[in-house]
Amino acid sequence: MKLGSAEIRPSRALVQLLALTACVSAAAGYLQGAMPKLAFAVVVAVIAVSKVRLVVLDFMGERQDRSPIRRALIAWAAAVLAIALIRAAIVGMAVT
Repeated sequence: MKLGSAEIRPSRALVQLLALTACVSAAAGYLQGAMPKLAFAVVVAVIAVSKVRLVVLDFMGERQDRSPIRRALIAWAAAVLAIALIRAAIVGMAVT
């Protein structure tokens, strides 16, 4: 049985998602004290948007289709993370 790229892609995406999760965990343990909280939040947000993009493209099957829902889902996740980052920045400025 020959596997095409469509069958392999979700497995590859799962490995990439696990690797991104490991990066966040390593960053949380190693970089959190070494860098400002806002910079750390930005790093985590970029990794989170990357994970959302992988889920939308591979697990929801939107890689082949050019549907508007693909852009909308990724934009929605980016907007929610931007709101969280702005809130973190405001709270960080108010505390210091």
